[in-house]
Amino acid sequence: MNFVWEAALCADRSGIDREDIRYTPTQGGSPYLEVMLENLNDSLLPRPVVEVNPLYRFSAVFSEMFDMNFSECKELREIFFDIYMQYMVQLDLRQRLSRKEYQLKYILKDFLFNVCQIDSRTAVLQMARGEVPQTMQLVWKLYRCGNGVQLFQNAMRILYPSSFVYENRGKTNQLLVYIGERENDEGRIRMEYLQAVFLPIYVQVYLFWDHHFGIIGIDETMIINEMALF
Repeated sequence: MNFVWEAALCADRSGIDREDIRYTPTQGGSPYLEVMLENLNDSLLPRPVVEVNPLYRFSAVFSEMFDMNFSECKELREIFFDIYMQYMVQLDLRQRLSRKEYQLKYILKDFLFNVCQIDSRTAVLQMARGEVPQTMQLVWKLYRCGNGVQLFQNAMRILYPSSFVYENRGKTNQLLVYIGERENDEGRIRMEYLQAVFLPIYVQVYLFWDHHFGIIGIDETMIINEMALF
């Protein structure tokens, strides 16, 4: 048990009404835990008083209010804290979404409505269930000033496990992409989507589908009728 909403669920199993729980700011304990209990593995709540670290998730709200150098209005601060935590527990249990998860939902919604002027909806709907959240995570990282080329490489590993992405040392901003699958309409839509989302417009991309381009010294890429020329 680490979060206050888990304490509320434990109270349900213990026969304690959630309205009877009192959340109090802890006077000590670990800075790496939100709930302070003697036994964190307990599935039951031993008593209806839960000590909470106010700075674990809510430091922006409580950092000044529970500054160790501030000792005034102690009772009023604790009442406010209990009211706030009662609300946050209910919000956690109803929503179960963090700010990042909300942002991921809106990113996915934008793609499903083609707001990026590309056929992102078709590309997303073609993905397997497990591929969608992984690629949305990469887009979220891109929005937070991530490296577009590196995130493109990560997306290729997710969607095309046999693929390889090479940076051409002879020419800057040029990528050679071996996909490892036969070319088809679905694949073309997906690759257009990945390039439009992750790569800057000045990056030039050469796609090689089921035939790898020949690399001198790498025998596996120099098989006649099984290699592409570049």
